Amino acid sequence: MRPTSHLARTHSEQEIFLLFTNPLSKSGTSVECQGLDDALQQNSHWLVIHRDGDLSAPPPESIVDSLYSFEIGSSLGGMMHLPEKLHLGVGDKGIIGRRVSVMTGSTQRPLTLAEGVVGWN
Repeated sequence: MRPTSHLARTHSEQEIFLLFTNPLSKSGTSVECQGLDDALQQNSHWLVIHRDGDLSAPPPESIVDSLYSFEIGSSLGGMMHLPEKLHLGVGDKGIIGRRVSVMTGSTQRPLTLAEGVVGWN
């Protein structure tokens, strides 16, 4: 993900990488984040996976209509584990090709700090 203009002015401009895995040995999905600086990790933020993959679309006014959303915090310095298993594919509930955002503020009036599209590697 690339920082938006808000994050670029206040924090590092380096890219943020999210790595999603579904371990065979346990339920749920593991998420590893790389490139999120310490100042950002100290506050409460949301990771939102939107229903679309259009980076030219205006920022959402609410995260209620997202495909998935979960709060991220200080645990994001390395790994975090989601109880829900995300579909790591394309289509219906799949996250590949979807727009993903790191947001702050309330769930009703969020501010987008970084965004990108989930890819496959």
